[in-house]
Parts: sequence; structure tokens; C-alpha cells
Amino acid sequence: MKTKEFLLAFGITSTLIFGNEIPFNVVGEVFDYGPQTTQIVVNFKENLDPNSININSFKILNTSSNERKITGINFLNKDTLVLELEHGQGVKGAGMLYWDNEKFSNIELPIKYSLIQNKNLTTESGKIIKNDEFSYKMESLKIKEVDKFTSGEKYGLQYRDFKPEKNSKKHPLIIWLHGAGEGGESNITQILGNRGGVAFSEESSQKIFDSPYILAPQTPTFWMKSFMVGDRELVGKKDYTPDLVKLIEDYIEKNPDIDRDRVYIGGCSMGGYQTFKTLVHSPNLFAAAFITCPAYEPSKQELDKIKNIPIWLVHASDDTTVSVNNSRNSFNYLKNSGSDVIYTEYKNVQRDGYHYDPHGSYFYTLHNDPVNEEGTHIFQWIASKKKAK
Repeated sequence: MKTKEFLLAFGITSTLIFGNEIPFNVVGEVFDYGPQTTQIVVNFKENLDPNSININSFKILNTSSNERKITGINFLNKDTLVLELEHGQGVKGAGMLYWDNEKFSNIELPIKYSLIQNKNLTTESGKIIKNDEFSYKMESLKIKEVDKFTSGEKYGLQYRDFKPEKNSKKHPLIIWLHGAGEGGESNITQILGNRGGVAFSEESSQKIFDSPYILAPQTPTFWMKSFMVGDRELVGKKDYTPDLVKLIEDYIEKNPDIDRDRVYIGGCSMGGYQTFKTLVHSPNLFAAAFITCPAYEPSKQELDKIKNIPIWLVHASDDTTVSVNNSRNSFNYLKNSGSDVIYTEYKNVQRDGYHYDPHGSYFYTLHNDPVNEEGTHIFQWIASKKKAK
């Protein structure tokens, strides 16, 4: 959704000044390098004179009272000002998550911004909005794509879900399973921590997948019962696979316009582990799967159970977090078993001029970059699959 459409969708156009207090909204967006705040939207009562405003007209402080750099000025309407904020990989103070190493998890930051008017502004009618007469109050945080999702909880698992507009058609269901760093009880970091989930709600993906439902569950701990980080063991409470399958089945039951022949599941890292485990548990439930840098190599017995499910694997050969052999060996066994399986391997992870940790090969997947020998990209390939009868 484009910026103007996004803001209009959330009603950021009505303009009332209550006394001397002017409301504003903070806008965020999820990027490969994480979620960041990108805009401040200020609603005035009267049309502004654009010539009276520049990037020095305001000062913006983030939650920690650190100043955010304003990089541009735009107008949604003549009375609605959009202040563009500096953002990008490594931009300090822009992030919406922080890494808690003790919990081994991404934690949502509180977002409470302050807006200070540095100089007088002028309206088209000549009225002066004096900088010492008005104060600004943050009303809300709006996150592009994320705010399309609703939330729920079932069988001990919280989740975020996206529902397409109702019509006479059946719609696919895409399940996205997060990695180790996005578990917990926030019910938001599983779609903030990377573009998993939101990548499928974007307009281009919705067209490719025929307007799918999206279900993004969050494990309270870790999908795996235990795993090692260096010499440190991190422990999950239990095997969540049975509860996850019950959640998926219940969600399909509660949304009868979901096409049971087009249920797709995917995940990255520990979410790749859980994708394998879920496929093995209920192979007849899924039409296809997409698995990136899985933190697990299934046994031959497990792979035999899922050899009839189309699967696309993605990994980076330089991955130092999860062995690339998890994907290579799984692919080779499935391929030799006659499975409909594709494997894309990258040397490292670079996109749009940014260099990432080589464990982030899921960035490629979620941007629909992987392509097979026939020139078909991963999203189109997955979307073409239907459950075998």
C-alpha cells in the first residue's frame, strides 16, 4: 500500500486542534533490517502555506529523547503534513525492536515520540501558527502492512492473521513460522522481526497468491525443545507441533472460504525446523512448503513421509548460524526420491546495496527472488500447487 493510501485508510486526514494541542501520528514500516519509524504525520485545522515550512521547522525526539533527522517534507492534503524520517540499516534511534540476549529474543520497544515546532508556520489564509502557542501530542503508531493484521489466541499459541476481502471465491491460506528470536508473548514480533507474514499481505503477493489468508503464530518460548548457542543451551517448554496443527485446522474450520487444497506453510531458521515438523505430523494438510535456512535436518524416515509435498528450499552457503547441509542433504534425498523439490543456494546475503548476516537468506525468499530453471519465481511456483488428491 502506498503512503497516501495507507494514511487515508487509517483516517489520518481529519483535522481538529483541541485548544492549543495538535495531534500527530507516527508511521512505521517493516524492512529486511528490521522495523523502523519512517514518518510523522501532523493534522492541522487549516490549509498550510508550504513555503512557510522546511526540514528545520520541527524537531523530533524519539522515546529515548534522541533527535531523529528529518529528511523531507510532504503533504498528504493541504492541511496534513508528512515529515519524512531518516531510516535504513544502522540508523540509530529508528528501530522498533531491541535484542535481549538473555531472553534470546527481539523485544518490542515502546514508541513515544515528541514533536517540537521550532518556528512560526503560516496558513494559506495568512493565519500564523506560533511556535510558542501550540504543543503536539502523539496519538498512535501505525505500521504499514502490520496494521492489516488482527490478533488471536488458541491452544496456547497467539497469532496474527490477515483476512482478504470476502467474495464468492475460495482463498488459499499461507502459514508463516518465525525464527528463534521472535517467540514470546508480544504477539507482534513474529511479523515485526522480519518480513515474514507482511511479505504476503503486500499487493503484489496478494495478486500472485489469489488473495490468500495469512496466519502467523507465535510460540511462547522456542519451537525447538532445546538448542545450543555457543556453549549455552536454550530450552523450549514443549513440542508445540500438535497445538500448531490444531490451530491451523481450527482456523480453516472457522474460515470456510479457505481453499483446503491450497494451504501453504513456510518458515525460516527455527521456523524452518517447525515447518518440517508440521509437515511430518500432518502431510495431508498441505499443498506445498517453502523452507529457508532450516535449523534442522530431517531423518530419512521423516523425509519419506513428506516426499509427496512440493517443497522449495533456500539457504546461503556462507551461513554460520545454521549448516547449509541441512538444506543440501534434505534436497538431495527428496530429489532422489522423485519429489517435486527445488533448492536455491546463495553465496551470501546482499540486497539493495545492504550486506546482511549470511543467515538471512530468508530475505531472498520473502522478496520472491529465488527462481528455478524454467524462470518461475518461488511465490508463483508455490501458488501453482494444489493438494494431491
